[in-house]
Amino acid sequence: MGLFSSKKDNAKYVATVDRNGVFDNAFDQAFPQTKVAEIVRAHLAQENGKRKKIFIFGFDGARADSMLYLIPSNNEQLTGCNLHSPYSFVTELKKEGGLYLSYAGGDRNRPETLQPTSTAQGWSSILTGKWGIEHGVVQHVTKKDSVPTVLLEAARNGKSAFFSSCWPDHFTVTYAGEIKLAERENIPLTFLRVNDEEELQSAMHAEIDKGTDVIFGINEFPDHNGHGSGFGPDNYRYVVGVTNADRYAYELMEHIKSRPEYENEDWLMIATSDHGGHGRGHGTQKTEDRMTFLACNQKLI
Repeated sequence: MGLFSSKKDNAKYVATVDRNGVFDNAFDQAFPQTKVAEIVRAHLAQENGKRKKIFIFGFDGARADSMLYLIPSNNEQLTGCNLHSPYSFVTELKKEGGLYLSYAGGDRNRPETLQPTSTAQGWSSILTGKWGIEHGVVQHVTKKDSVPTVLLEAARNGKSAFFSSCWPDHFTVTYAGEIKLAERENIPLTFLRVNDEEELQSAMHAEIDKGTDVIFGINEFPDHNGHGSGFGPDNYRYVVGVTNADRYAYELMEHIKSRPEYENEDWLMIATSDHGGHGRGHGTQKTEDRMTFLACNQKLI
């Protein structure tokens, strides 16, 4: 069994993302979204004399093919007049490290791991490095306390960590247990719900200035516009959602690099998505829902 239900059934979509010069791996080499936690743990474990820092910017609901809005393809029919933007977070990460295909929804070679391609399941798998069968968020429920996020692990090891989003269920459902754990253990892990992406941007700015070690925020622009008017390249509102999120992330990256402390810090920077989408929804095992992306300022292959 392959990554997806059938290459034949999804030939057109696969053709837009496979071997087009945008991604540094092929369709059949896509990373599971659990790869993110592995990268984070490895970065924090390395010693090089500099302060270890992490910035993860989540593009909620950004399909793999949405990277074609940001990175020129070597296929003129896919790219048209798209050029490398000098103000793109994903472009900078690809330049420094790489841009890779990844997937949500579990491992099809291990059917017991299959899970909805939805927000709670996706981000929980990204932050724990486990599928729902292990972290417990197979449905819309609270994550198991026995499977910590990399944020909680970092805080328990003396690093300051920060999680922010405007979706209330992250705080009242998915990470409710972890929020209580952090409070009970009196460790430097902050969960902050914001009202919108402008507040999110300001909050992450403030955490950068405070010197927080691990900063994670989720931008809802792609998912919001996808649910409102459709996921995919045929909907200009969805395209704008992805490109605006990318520009917001770029501004935060530039702020990080402008600080005098930057030269004594070692930053891991990541952009990724929790799931894709089709029509006005997601959650299925369709390729459009499963295929996501992972951009990192470190080479992964």
